[in-house]
Amino acid sequence: MKTLLRTSALLLALAAALAACSKAPLTVPLEDFSISVDAVGNTAGQVVYPKNAAQFDRPVVDVKTIRLSGQVTVSYTAVQAPLVMTFYARTADPGAAGCTDAGLAWICDAAGETPISGEYSFANGETQQVTLGDPNPEVLADGINQGRIWIGAEVTSGAATGVTFDFTQMVAEVTVF
Repeated sequence: MKTLLRTSALLLALAAALAACSKAPLTVPLEDFSISVDAVGNTAGQVVYPKNAAQFDRPVVDVKTIRLSGQVTVSYTAVQAPLVMTFYARTADPGAAGCTDAGLAWICDAAGETPISGEYSFANGETQQVTLGDPNPEVLADGINQGRIWIGAEVTSGAATGVTFDFTQMVAEVTVF
């Protein structure tokens, strides 16, 4: 996720500067990237965030909304398939928000978190279209504007080991007004 955010932060800085000249949203293609996770298990009712926020340079112009869309291929060794999950994002430090410190990650009650996707069901090796920032595109924008963000997931069904998410053909739609 850090690769996505670093790449998108650079592109978004340019995009925000260009979009400031018009009121239309700007579409910015992002480089392909992968995220690997040792194991994913059922966390229904809880959102798991990485211990540290993704950090990057703030854009020169504040961003109002961001939506990321593209293809995701998920590969894993199933323990219980398929993986059904929803993605979340936050800009406030989970440690200061009453989340549980689980060593390598933060565990937060999903009821108090902000979803940035609908629910997705991933079969092993399947590729599908995903959108992050729908609903709540402003939380991604707030993270870009602050220069840090935590992106996590709630797994409502399934468990797997050796999970890899390959994000391809990703595009950021940016609005600055």
